[in-house]
Amino acid sequence: MRRSVAKGMSSLLPFVRLLRSFQSGQLSHAELLEEINRHLTLEKASPIDLLESLEAEQSMRPMRSDIHESILSCIRNWPQDATVITRSPVARSSERRRVVGVGEVLLGRFELIELLAEGGMSRVFKAIDLRRVEAGATDLAIAVKVLTEPFSEYFGSITALQREAQKLQSLTHPNIVRVIDCDRDGQTVFMTMEYLAGESLQKKLRAADSGNFDRSAAESVISAIADALEYAHANYIVHGDLKPGNVIITTQGVTKVIDFGMARFVVRPGIAKAHPDVHSDETPKAVTPRYASPQMLAGLDPTPADDIYALACIAYESLSGRVPFDRPENLGEIDSQQRPPRPPEMPTHQYLALVKALAFDPKDRTPTVQQFRAELLAIRGKRAKRWAWVGAAVVALALVALYRLPLLRPASSVLPVEPYAPAAGSVIRDCPTCPLMIVLPTGYFTQGADSGDPDLLPFEQPPHVVVVGYPLAMGKNEITVGEFREFADATQRNLSGCNTYDGDWHYQTTANWQAPGIAQGAGHPVACTSWRDALAYAKWLSEKTGHTYRLPSASEWEYAARAGTVLMPSWAANAAAACADANVADQTAAQRFPGWVTFPCSDGYEGTAPVGSFKANAFGVNDLLGNVFEWVEDCWHPDYNGAPADGSARLDGDCQEHELRGGSWFSSPRFVNAAYRNRFDAGYRSSAVGFRLVREVSK
Repeated sequence: MRRSVAKGMSSLLPFVRLLRSFQSGQLSHAELLEEINRHLTLEKASPIDLLESLEAEQSMRPMRSDIHESILSCIRNWPQDATVITRSPVARSSERRRVVGVGEVLLGRFELIELLAEGGMSRVFKAIDLRRVEAGATDLAIAVKVLTEPFSEYFGSITALQREAQKLQSLTHPNIVRVIDCDRDGQTVFMTMEYLAGESLQKKLRAADSGNFDRSAAESVISAIADALEYAHANYIVHGDLKPGNVIITTQGVTKVIDFGMARFVVRPGIAKAHPDVHSDETPKAVTPRYASPQMLAGLDPTPADDIYALACIAYESLSGRVPFDRPENLGEIDSQQRPPRPPEMPTHQYLALVKALAFDPKDRTPTVQQFRAELLAIRGKRAKRWAWVGAAVVALALVALYRLPLLRPASSVLPVEPYAPAAGSVIRDCPTCPLMIVLPTGYFTQGADSGDPDLLPFEQPPHVVVVGYPLAMGKNEITVGEFREFADATQRNLSGCNTYDGDWHYQTTANWQAPGIAQGAGHPVACTSWRDALAYAKWLSEKTGHTYRLPSASEWEYAARAGTVLMPSWAANAAAACADANVADQTAAQRFPGWVTFPCSDGYEGTAPVGSFKANAFGVNDLLGNVFEWVEDCWHPDYNGAPADGSARLDGDCQEHELRGGSWFSSPRFVNAAYRNRFDAGYRSSAVGFRLVREVSK
């Protein structure tokens, strides 16, 4: 008897908190009904107990009669068959659908272990990727977002839904959750995303003892959200339902914006009628009133101006502890001249920035996220000292000489970052179709050390210390098929002829970057590109953007691949762990090519994998090891005698051949490490060879 009473009380206490959150203005009417529906469906709360609790609360803290009746109706009409849910407790249909729940396995791969969140049209689970379990990976968790409505209602076909997922995959940014893929299991349509361990901004704002953020913490979160939105808007994508519940603060303190499921491409100026990706019936209409602009509440399509309004609502709440407006139920009651009250102790510049961004008329609203952030945080441009990077390099070289650094000193001993350059970890994208670049920290490393197999470097001389003491941005990913296509179309360069593998390597005159003999999509690394092709792409991109793009030097590449570590991955002791770290020769490929000597693991890819399919390294760079070999600028030389120590490329030796780094999908893992080098003729093309670029950062 005691156990049942305790269970009943445990279900009633959260319900009472919901009612009081609504009465205090922390929850809207629609949000309250959604939370009650979730409570009944997932927490298995007794409707009778909730009704009794509602009446007790009503006697102590009376609500408006119409609100009280709507809550009564929500509880009374809740279906007793808990295996079904519908779109929302407000608009419930007679059609019932099976709820995908904890314990189920999708596609025989994704085991759902915990429900993280639920909205009007989807449920988000923490899941275990069983394929990674087989591979011996330590990073097993992903997030799975399951649609609770038939996908045909919104997207028309699974192909259209996958197109939406591809748009979201393009949002590769440190402050945006990474979308991995979209798929279906029978009638269940779902999207896989990176799993974020942390807490939503909504929970932090509603924490019982917090009231509001520490101002500096709030400003940091606001700035990070602004970064994410600015990047998304530059790629013609809007969020459409930005709110504190869609912002996660990870356990490492990183702010991530999630659930761009409402996002859609914004029509570019001048081609509104012709944009192929905008369809009026593809995006479900669902908004959160307290953070929605009047235009969103009126059912108009989302624009960047609506995201700016929502960000201003979040900023106001984060800095003051309350929302800027109490929304009336009737849109006609909104006063277009209304201003939010000025919170005590809020600086004038912040209040004025918020008022401007919260203008009900978009024409009066702050035009860009960048401007709103600058006005809110009083950001001013500062002219930096141009000699800082030189000083950093001199300091590092002096340390090398003074302390006679041991050969295994880690590269994580970084140099000061010059004040004028973007901070390490900053993301740069010079145009919507340009490769994503990430700024590296300055530092130094021991070149050629710790290959994991001494037999791989029979000609190497003792390794030496190299300093990378200048600002540099490295491609976060290898250049993709989609990125390379624009170059190929623009230049009409002859790119035919490539070495492909069908059990043996053969040169095929008809093979090329579009037909490399392996399955490739727009998000895969481009292959069948020679060193000369890579240089031509870098020159074209430099002319297009006005910035200097080039191949990395071998030293820059190895420094990025080591990412502050001393020892390289070595799978000699645990061969199955290889597939958790990189796309290498594995049992998946062996199914197509019997006779391969493979490691006892499967990474799920016969050939290349979409960029970013494996965990980024400590510098935030993806796939430096495995996937495709990558050209570097250096001419081939059999040893490090006379090699530069300042990070620059080696341009002496045999310049008919150039270095390749990193291994590939074809490579045995023992060849996949930062120290291993290969080389081929500058015109050589192979389905296992691609490239990435670096971008010089202006001084």
